[in-house]
Amino acid sequence: MPVIVKKYVDTGKLKILFKDFQFLGLDSQTLAEYSRAVWELVPQKFYQWHQAIYENQGAENTGWATEARIGELTAAILGETDTRRVTALVKEKGMEYRREMDADKAEGGALGISGTPAAIIGKAVISGAQPLSAFEGAIEQALSASRL
Repeated sequence: MPVIVKKYVDTGKLKILFKDFQFLGLDSQTLAEYSRAVWELVPQKFYQWHQAIYENQGAENTGWATEARIGELTAAILGETDTRRVTALVKEKGMEYRREMDADKAEGGALGISGTPAAIIGKAVISGAQPLSAFEGAIEQALSASRL
Protein backbone atom coordinates (compact mmCIF):
# COMPACT_ATOMS: atom_id res chain seq x y z
CA MET A 1 0.00 0.00 0.00
CA PRO A 2 2.71 2.57 0.79
CA VAL A 3 4.25 2.11 -2.67
CA ILE A 4 0.88 2.50 -4.38
CA VAL A 5 0.10 5.60 -2.33
CA LYS A 6 3.46 7.21 -3.13
CA LYS A 7 3.48 6.28 -6.81
CA TYR A 8 -0.17 6.82 -7.71
CA VAL A 9 -2.15 8.60 -4.99
CA ASP A 10 0.38 11.26 -4.06
CA THR A 11 0.83 12.07 -7.77
CA GLY A 12 -2.91 12.47 -8.32
CA LYS A 13 -3.26 9.47 -10.63
CA LEU A 14 -5.31 7.28 -8.28
CA LYS A 15 -7.83 7.60 -5.50
CA ILE A 16 -8.19 4.80 -2.95
CA LEU A 17 -11.64 4.18 -1.56
CA PHE A 18 -12.08 1.70 1.28
CA LYS A 19 -15.33 -0.25 1.35
CA ASP A 20 -16.56 -2.56 4.06
CA PHE A 21 -16.99 -6.26 3.39
CA GLN A 22 -17.51 -7.64 6.86
CA PHE A 23 -18.10 -11.37 6.71
CA LEU A 24 -16.42 -12.81 9.77
CA GLY A 25 -19.19 -12.21 12.25
CA LEU A 26 -19.45 -9.66 15.02
CA ASP A 27 -15.73 -8.81 15.12
CA SER A 28 -15.83 -7.67 11.48
CA GLN A 29 -19.01 -5.69 12.01
CA THR A 30 -17.74 -3.95 15.13
CA LEU A 31 -14.43 -3.02 13.52
CA ALA A 32 -16.19 -1.72 10.41
CA GLU A 33 -18.28 0.61 12.58
CA TYR A 34 -15.17 1.90 14.33
CA SER A 35 -13.35 2.33 11.03
CA ARG A 36 -16.15 4.55 9.75
CA ALA A 37 -16.02 6.66 12.90
CA VAL A 38 -12.22 7.00 12.71
CA TRP A 39 -12.50 8.03 9.06
CA GLU A 40 -15.21 10.56 9.88
CA LEU A 41 -13.35 12.18 12.77
CA VAL A 42 -9.65 11.83 11.96
CA PRO A 43 -9.23 10.76 8.33
CA GLN A 44 -5.58 11.80 8.31
CA LYS A 45 -4.85 9.00 10.81
CA PHE A 46 -7.16 6.38 9.28
CA TYR A 47 -4.51 4.34 7.49
CA GLN A 48 -2.22 4.31 10.54
CA TRP A 49 -5.18 3.19 12.68
CA HIS A 50 -6.23 0.57 10.11
CA GLN A 51 -2.69 -0.83 10.03
CA ALA A 52 -2.52 -1.02 13.84
CA ILE A 53 -5.82 -2.90 13.97
CA TYR A 54 -4.69 -5.28 11.23
CA GLU A 55 -1.38 -6.00 12.96
CA ASN A 56 -3.06 -6.65 16.33
CA GLN A 57 -6.23 -8.47 15.37
CA GLY A 58 -7.25 -11.65 17.12
CA ALA A 59 -8.31 -14.93 15.58
CA GLU A 60 -11.45 -15.00 13.43
CA ASN A 61 -14.81 -15.17 15.21
CA THR A 62 -13.34 -15.17 18.71
CA GLY A 63 -14.98 -12.01 20.00
CA TRP A 64 -11.62 -10.26 20.37
CA ALA A 65 -12.91 -6.96 18.92
CA THR A 66 -14.43 -5.65 22.12
CA GLU A 67 -14.95 -1.97 22.80
CA ALA A 68 -12.15 -2.17 25.37
CA ARG A 69 -9.64 -3.81 23.01
CA ILE A 70 -10.50 -1.54 20.10
CA GLY A 71 -10.31 1.44 22.45
CA GLU A 72 -6.85 0.39 23.60
CA LEU A 73 -5.56 0.05 20.03
CA THR A 74 -7.27 3.27 18.97
CA ALA A 75 -5.85 5.25 21.90
CA ALA A 76 -2.34 4.17 20.91
CA ILE A 77 -2.83 5.93 17.56
CA LEU A 78 -5.34 8.70 18.23
CA GLY A 79 -4.93 9.46 21.93
CA GLU A 80 -7.58 9.31 24.64
CA THR A 81 -9.66 12.34 23.59
CA ASP A 82 -10.16 11.23 20.00
CA THR A 83 -10.75 7.66 21.14
CA ARG A 84 -13.64 8.84 23.34
CA ARG A 85 -15.01 10.82 20.38
CA VAL A 86 -14.76 7.77 18.10
CA THR A 87 -16.52 5.54 20.62
CA ALA A 88 -19.30 8.09 21.11
CA LEU A 89 -19.77 8.39 17.35
CA VAL A 90 -20.05 4.61 16.97
CA LYS A 91 -22.80 4.60 19.59
CA GLU A 92 -24.56 7.53 17.96
CA LYS A 93 -24.34 6.40 14.34
CA GLY A 94 -24.08 2.61 14.64
CA MET A 95 -27.34 1.87 12.80
CA GLU A 96 -26.48 4.30 9.99
CA TYR A 97 -23.03 2.72 9.68
CA ARG A 98 -24.56 -0.77 9.51
CA ARG A 99 -26.86 0.27 6.67
CA GLU A 100 -23.88 1.71 4.78
CA MET A 101 -21.84 -1.42 5.47
CA ASP A 102 -24.64 -3.64 4.17
CA ALA A 103 -24.77 -1.55 0.99
CA ASP A 104 -20.98 -1.85 0.57
CA LYS A 105 -21.15 -5.62 0.98
CA ALA A 106 -23.99 -5.93 -1.52
CA GLU A 107 -22.08 -3.78 -4.02
CA GLY A 108 -18.94 -5.89 -3.59
CA GLY A 109 -20.88 -9.12 -3.96
CA ALA A 110 -22.47 -7.85 -7.17
CA LEU A 111 -18.95 -7.18 -8.53
CA GLY A 112 -17.71 -10.66 -7.66
CA ILE A 113 -16.11 -10.02 -4.27
CA SER A 114 -16.53 -12.93 -1.86
CA GLY A 115 -13.91 -12.20 0.79
CA THR A 116 -11.07 -9.96 1.83
CA PRO A 117 -8.64 -8.66 0.91
CA ALA A 118 -9.98 -7.67 -2.47
CA ALA A 119 -9.62 -4.67 -4.73
CA ILE A 120 -11.38 -3.32 -7.77
CA ILE A 121 -9.19 -1.31 -10.09
CA GLY A 122 -11.00 -0.08 -13.15
CA LYS A 123 -12.82 -3.21 -14.29
CA ALA A 124 -10.33 -5.66 -12.77
CA VAL A 125 -11.10 -7.54 -9.56
CA ILE A 126 -8.04 -8.57 -7.57
CA SER A 127 -8.84 -11.18 -4.93
CA GLY A 128 -6.62 -12.23 -2.09
CA ALA A 129 -3.18 -11.05 -1.11
CA GLN A 130 -1.36 -10.43 -4.38
CA PRO A 131 2.09 -9.05 -5.19
CA LEU A 132 2.54 -5.38 -5.90
CA SER A 133 2.98 -6.16 -9.61
CA ALA A 134 -0.64 -7.36 -9.84
CA PHE A 135 -1.90 -4.03 -8.54
CA GLU A 136 0.49 -1.97 -10.63
CA GLY A 137 -0.50 -3.86 -13.78
CA ALA A 138 -4.20 -3.27 -13.14
CA ILE A 139 -3.61 0.39 -12.25
CA GLU A 140 -1.53 1.02 -15.39
CA GLN A 141 -4.16 -0.71 -17.54
CA ALA A 142 -6.95 1.39 -16.00
CA LEU A 143 -4.94 4.58 -16.43
CA SER A 144 -4.25 3.74 -20.08
CA ALA A 145 -7.93 3.01 -20.71
CA SER A 146 -8.94 6.31 -19.13
CA ARG A 147 -6.64 8.25 -21.49
CA LEU A 148 -8.45 7.01 -24.61
